[in-house]
Amino acid sequence: MSDTVEHEGRGVQPWMVANLAMGAGFSAFIALLVPPYVSEVTGDATAAGVVMAVISLAAMLGPVIGTFADRHAAHRLVMSLGVLGLSIGFAAFALASDSANFYAIDAIVLGVSVAAASAVGPVFIVGLGLPRRLEAKRMTGYSLAMPAGQVLGGVIVGVAASAGWSYSARFWLAAGLCLVLAILTWVTSKEPERELHAVMYPSTTHASDAEADSSTDESPSIAKVTLRQILGSMFGLFLLISVLTSMANNGINSQISNIMPNVYGISEAETSTLISIAGVLNMILFVPAGRLMAKRGALPTYTLGVAMRLVGALGMAAVGMISNSPALLAVGFMQLLYQANPFARLAQPGTAVRFATFPAGMANGWLIAGSALGSFAGALLGGVLADTYGFNAVNWMGAGAAAGSIALVVFGLWPANTADDQDGQAPDDG
Repeated sequence: MSDTVEHEGRGVQPWMVANLAMGAGFSAFIALLVPPYVSEVTGDATAAGVVMAVISLAAMLGPVIGTFADRHAAHRLVMSLGVLGLSIGFAAFALASDSANFYAIDAIVLGVSVAAASAVGPVFIVGLGLPRRLEAKRMTGYSLAMPAGQVLGGVIVGVAASAGWSYSARFWLAAGLCLVLAILTWVTSKEPERELHAVMYPSTTHASDAEADSSTDESPSIAKVTLRQILGSMFGLFLLISVLTSMANNGINSQISNIMPNVYGISEAETSTLISIAGVLNMILFVPAGRLMAKRGALPTYTLGVAMRLVGALGMAAVGMISNSPALLAVGFMQLLYQANPFARLAQPGTAVRFATFPAGMANGWLIAGSALGSFAGALLGGVLADTYGFNAVNWMGAGAAAGSIALVVFGLWPANTADDQDGQAPDDG
């Protein structure tokens, strides 16, 4: 590890406020404000679905954004602009008032902003080439910032709604908080970017502090990577796995409020409670997931997460075929599906960089795009299957996608990982 990395024992660092903003902005403000607001203005729930789909699809720009950050040594700038973009997007919704003319543009701004911060944020950790234990510690702290932001954003929206604030006022509140977080992101990420660039661009030195403060300086020449090189490599295999496991997870999640009542007889209120419990358990499980990654590495941790998704989805599908099946059994498999998230998400960035032959920003950008594509495909296919064959068919779709992903992990990634270890290319255990 580079001697320039300061405070190496810290798992939580100030710049991680960027992921706190993602939790508040994406998981709380967008989820809780955009769908009901658009539905109220347009009188059409489908319109709300379209806006949310546009936000998700905008994340497909992740590779472009990550590559830009790598090529121009602009990681700090891109991450900070991502958080600032959330503020601008929410302000645009507030200004739109009762007009739906600019909803698509607002959705694109929000989606690109989420993609920017999400693609670049983990690079400040996985791009340093840290020892395994320290990387796991920092990824745990970074990952926990997102659910913490979700809780913060949820409380803010709840209090504002209880106080009778209009949607416009609530959007202004969200914009204001994200603006503050964007400023904090910019202020706190100066030194972390210097540490990152010292590792990523070791041949480049800054002549002065003023130059070092500029995030738009051209980086040393980085060889162009073709689409064939990306998709035809081991990283391309990992990208396919990410698409499949995202289909499994988010395909079921998109219909969970319909699956639980219609397949298992669990009420909507009970389902909401179960999802809240799952969120709390996720925050707790990030700690053992981080410890596992510190001890065994990113790929074993990621494999466990994918395997848990398979067992959870397959169990839900099997229980759904049993008449008068015990609801508690269905709940158990549903929670297993949700509790796979800390293990899979924590280890994804490190695993992506492990198999990439190009810079970390580009690798994580492709990862964001693959996850977005899997989410979109899972939600779309899940809806078609539910209409055609019933809601339990969504569980079987998830089980099939998860089975395909774990097969590719075991028979594709693991042999390549073992071969690299034998060649002495394993990550430093510290």
